Amino acid sequence: MSACCWRHWWDWKCCACSAELRAVASVSRTLAVVAAASAAGAPRRGPEQGPGALLGAGLTQALQDAGCAMAGTTLLEAQDAPACGTPMHQRLQACADYARRLAERIATLPAAHTALVIGGDHAVAAGSWRGVGVRQGDGGAPGLLWIDAHLDSHTDATTHSGNIHGMPLAALLGEGAAALTGLRGPALDPARTCVLGARAWEGEERALLQRLGVRIFEMAEIRRRGLDAVFAEALRIARGKGGGFGVSLDLDAIDPQQMPAVLCPEAGGIDAGELATALRTLRGCADLRALEITEYVPALDPDGGCARLVIDLACAALGRRSG
Repeated sequence: MSACCWRHWWDWKCCACSAELRAVASVSRTLAVVAAASAAGAPRRGPEQGPGALLGAGLTQALQDAGCAMAGTTLLEAQDAPACGTPMHQRLQACADYARRLAERIATLPAAHTALVIGGDHAVAAGSWRGVGVRQGDGGAPGLLWIDAHLDSHTDATTHSGNIHGMPLAALLGEGAAALTGLRGPALDPARTCVLGARAWEGEERALLQRLGVRIFEMAEIRRRGLDAVFAEALRIARGKGGGFGVSLDLDAIDPQQMPAVLCPEAGGIDAGELATALRTLRGCADLRALEITEYVPALDPDGGCARLVIDLACAALGRRSG
């Protein structure tokens, strides 16, 4: 779908769902934006430019227009990121060093602020959610809804590609290389962790999640039951019995016909408009600790249509009014 067609469709969708949206009691949020400009875990460069491009496209102003108060923006760039093709142990260490810096930054954010982490490749999540856990201060990890075309649950011992952005969920669950699993902060509780939108994986990572008891909502189930029903169930899992939760969105979860500007597109993904509507339910969640959006590649978005879509999704999840 072209950027122009997307905008017309989006306007229609918002109007069609207005009655539903009025039913959501929005929480007043103060956002702390952390731009995680790293591609140390990716097979090639590109995602590290995503945060700057989204900020330049008006992300923070759009969030303000949608009713969010802004507490400031931190740009955290990768230092001496190894070149693609560098031996995996060096890339693992570089990812771990960056994840540690990111976790420390998030851990110091005021508890009353909602964090918005903009990646970067999805390997940054290995640090962001440990930082959220430390910031909670109760010794427990947040529940986590992981929206992704992939399971991201390989370890250094099972990976087929050697790509570290395919490992962060396993690391957050305490599985894999010590460089990633040893970061300060609590490991995720598998009973409060779920994956939504998966449609591409290897057997080893699926076996790991099944062994741990992580719920996987595949695209086949979403098509059968509808995204609204699946998202509601996933949200119940992540919220659990309290303690705060977060959402980590890899943009390749969205159908690549609507979101082509990603590193690893997979056909047959989530409809962007349906996802935006589902994300609007987060507006009423006072226990939402953080939202993370990753893997936007601006070089693949010459007309800026995908950037606009990403901004719309962020506003759908975090805003208080339509903008």
